[in-house]
Amino acid sequence: MSQKNDGSGFYIYAPMILIVAFLLGCLAVSLADVRESARDCLPNSIVSQSDSQVDSRRRKSSVKQDGGLKYRMVSVSDAAPGSEDYAVDTWVNAQVSSEVTDSTNDVSSNHSGQSVSSAGQDVNSAENTEPALTLPNKHYINFTPPKEGRVAYLTFDDGPSSNTENILDILDYYNVKATFFVIYHKDMEDKYKEIVDRGHTIALHSYTHDYSKIYKSEKAFFDDITEISDYVYSVTGVRSKIIRFPGGSSNTVSKHYSQNLMKTLTASATQKGYSYHDWNVDSGDASTSNLAPEKMLENVKKTLTRYRNPDILMHDGGDKRLTTVEALPEIIEYIYSQGYKMERLEPDSYAVHHTW
Repeated sequence: MSQKNDGSGFYIYAPMILIVAFLLGCLAVSLADVRESARDCLPNSIVSQSDSQVDSRRRKSSVKQDGGLKYRMVSVSDAAPGSEDYAVDTWVNAQVSSEVTDSTNDVSSNHSGQSVSSAGQDVNSAENTEPALTLPNKHYINFTPPKEGRVAYLTFDDGPSSNTENILDILDYYNVKATFFVIYHKDMEDKYKEIVDRGHTIALHSYTHDYSKIYKSEKAFFDDITEISDYVYSVTGVRSKIIRFPGGSSNTVSKHYSQNLMKTLTASATQKGYSYHDWNVDSGDASTSNLAPEKMLENVKKTLTRYRNPDILMHDGGDKRLTTVEALPEIIEYIYSQGYKMERLEPDSYAVHHTW
């Protein structure tokens, strides 16, 4: 006897099928949200993308600067995690609030609650003052993840000067900390303070930078160093124990005033609790006034990657070194691209010493 199919089973199972489908859809959406959230929370993680998703490789990183936010575009490469070509946001660290945002989000808030556009301007302000530097607020930059033990030190001699402010602005823009080997300059108290206030190392280069005076004798040298040390301390509250000999520890000029003095000074400096630092990469900006920025970059490229801990010599002393300011952004980007972290010198940092 055949059983008549009246379709009643359809009405029983159809709602159940719809409910299951709905729950599965919700689960899929939830998993997608979790994945997206995890990706946002871990900016250094790789994101799988097809060729049609090239634009999604571009992320905004917000970096605190001058009480507001500026934005830079970061390009993420297609390379696998761990490879030298895998680009990451290397400047993000505990000192910087980095937030990955949607590229269509044009307005964020700075820490004071003011609205800031993606162009880095205060949109609530009726009048926006132009910054001292012309730096792109949206900027593509590729990084190579820092290789084990690779730390580069940007150092600036002979300052402060009228260039110091712009150098500090560039360093802030890239979230780089550097070291300033200072000498005495009249009416520059605010610059010495600003070096320290912006988180850089203030180190000692001499008070006078007069070779005929400081290299007359061991006593003459340390009297001069004590003078600049006391002055820096009076202005900034920092008692620096990091020094750089004018002309470097291997200079030959000192022989005109005292034979074999440098060997004595290097030994005495250590005994007196100072750490002295020479350099192994020279930008060449002291060789002539306003050396072409591209030549400075070429000089850095020639020697940087020979060393795990390059100490790059630059200068912010003298108003004629304007091109040092122009070359600095490209030099920083090149250093980052070669897999180095950049740090300021500390008393226990790796020290480059010249040999005779």
